[in-house]
Amino acid sequence: MKRIVIFNDELKTQMQIYLALCDAYRVEVAEDVEAVMYMLRKMQPEILLLDYDLEQFRNHGKSSIDFLKKVKKKYAELKVMMLLDDEDRAEEEKIHEYGADGVLYKPVKNRNLLKTVNALSVNRNVIAS
Repeated sequence: MKRIVIFNDELKTQMQIYLALCDAYRVEVAEDVEAVMYMLRKMQPEILLLDYDLEQFRNHGKSSIDFLKKVKKKYAELKVMMLLDDEDRAEEEKIHEYGADGVLYKPVKNRNLLKTVNALSVNRNVIAS
């Protein structure tokens, strides 16, 4: 079973994504950067769902883009799908430039989530709303 790690600090979105994917994928939810890095190293997931606007990063003067660059440098084969709020659409080009393989806009629609994750699992870059 393919593995997915979710790193999102909105509980509602975390649970929605988890419930939508858990029948077809082994899904783990990371609570902080250390947990994500541990899961990437130990679980070797195929996909990381990463929230673009994480409070953990903002509080430390970092961004999800910084984390994306770090993760892609260390785990080049890992597919990363960024979760963006609608007001972050202008950042989409930069996100792809730094290695995101897909973009999904919140509020997440289960149909788009499944379509996007399935596309990433067969190695295609995707953008969904």
